[in-house]
Amino acid sequence: MLRQIIVANEATGLLGPVVNAVDTTVRAVCALILWITFLAMLLPTFANAVLRYTTNASLNWSVEVVQLTFPWFIMAGAVLAAQHSRHIGVELLVNLLSKRPARWLALVVQALILVACLAVIYVYLGFGQFDGGMEFAAGDVQFTSLGVPQSLSYLALLFGYALLGLTALATAYRLTTGERIRRDDDPDSVN
Repeated sequence: MLRQIIVANEATGLLGPVVNAVDTTVRAVCALILWITFLAMLLPTFANAVLRYTTNASLNWSVEVVQLTFPWFIMAGAVLAAQHSRHIGVELLVNLLSKRPARWLALVVQALILVACLAVIYVYLGFGQFDGGMEFAAGDVQFTSLGVPQSLSYLALLFGYALLGLTALATAYRLTTGERIRRDDDPDSVN
């Protein structure tokens, strides 16, 4: 089961080994981040609840740990979902189309995803309309108890959108080489 989550399907064509390595690495990194952030949110929250009900004390830093790690958890999950074609999508039009137009539509969708990712990264890095990019969003604010910059939470956006962009590129390559992009639970799914 874990192998099915982490190891990508073999890609074909000249760049197949590179695409396969990128997809598998992205999946492994996201799975690792999901486990680390899940535990980083669960353990302090559980300990805090136990302390509150048994001693009427609390861990002030536990809330900050959740605020720091939650964006990483969400972005890693979103990327992993995209890797498995499990992201939110409207498939009505794709299901009404024959194979070839459906594939072209899927390519257009991947191109739009890539453009959106590049736009977010562009603005995030401070090249967009907002001066400062990430600094504009987080400023010099630090988590009070942890003493780390809140910008580490915002870094999850850059990381996540970069990996979503890579996933869109890999998916587009797979589509252009004739590979059927399918969800793991639906072998007849065609994009």
